[in-house]
Amino acid sequence: MSSQFVLPTFVSRTLQAVVGAEFLDFWAAELGFDARIQRTISRVVARWMETPDTVTLVLKPNSNFPGFQAGQHVNLTVEIDGVRHTRSYSFSEAPSASGLVAITIKKVPNGRVSSHLVDNIAIGDRIELGLPFGDMLLPATTADSKLLFLAAGSGITPLMSFIRQLAVQGMPADVVLMYYVRTRQDLIFAKELGSLAAQYPSLRVQPVYELEAELQDGELSGRPSREQFDAALPDLNERAVYVCGPTGFMNAVRGLCDGIAPAFHAEAFTPPAFVPSTSTGIARLFLSKSNRTVEVPEGMPLLDALEAQGIKPQSGCRMGICNTCACGKASGVTRNLLNNELSVDANASLRICVNAAVGDITLDL
Repeated sequence: MSSQFVLPTFVSRTLQAVVGAEFLDFWAAELGFDARIQRTISRVVARWMETPDTVTLVLKPNSNFPGFQAGQHVNLTVEIDGVRHTRSYSFSEAPSASGLVAITIKKVPNGRVSSHLVDNIAIGDRIELGLPFGDMLLPATTADSKLLFLAAGSGITPLMSFIRQLAVQGMPADVVLMYYVRTRQDLIFAKELGSLAAQYPSLRVQPVYELEAELQDGELSGRPSREQFDAALPDLNERAVYVCGPTGFMNAVRGLCDGIAPAFHAEAFTPPAFVPSTSTGIARLFLSKSNRTVEVPEGMPLLDALEAQGIKPQSGCRMGICNTCACGKASGVTRNLLNNELSVDANASLRICVNAAVGDITLDL
């Protein structure tokens, strides 16, 4: 029986009405089919190592996948030892008429999911995908457009999607990529970036190393600084800036570009380091759907606080981007830990990974 079998639309709609989509999806999985009524299941059709600890997985999603735009992310769900885990990753390829998508994953120390994806996922394995998300998108460009891409480590992935999209279009912009890594071995996509820079004079690739002992002609070292930017980017005031990397890197380059670059767009790929709360209060959380009340520390991200109680809400990026953890707040006051703003709105949608309780609240969980 083919794993690509798809029920005729009329039959599918009838069965869904009678037994429900979740029931059908469960048995489709049990029988080895890729087709689903609601979920996007993808199959790994190719994989290769980009660096000793970084893999690219090429996936073929089922027909539920809506497509994506260069620069976006997706929640990826895999089962490890019988437990489902979800993490957010960027698409590293440009959108393609083939319908295939590529995700490039760097192994994180003690990262259970990233280690599993790099070391264990094989061709033929299935991976569940969420809906694409993310607002850092490639702008419309002309020959007069000047762009600066700043990447650190695996933050190169959404920017590589940008570069590949621009290459499909013939590189219709003046693009500088400054790529910060520890050593030359850590450069992801190094060979392809070199080939693209040789093919398109309007693309300049500038590696910057933190720990490389010997530099080659044109290479730079050190962390972002005013002196480094002044030397490498004399026309920063003419370039729209796009940044992806750890939160600390993003904040550092934001300070260097502030007041100079005409536009600044950034997305961190690591959870933000929240300022520790000075509150010693305890908040009561009433979970209306499960009819349960728990006590959690004020100032702690609600997602972390609930997980500490053994409650496992759906979650994804843990950075307030993907909205996977969003749930309704029926009453109470919360504080956004990214910008310190208070919310008193009832019946609001709350991203519990980046919000904390200020007193008692009611959540639709």
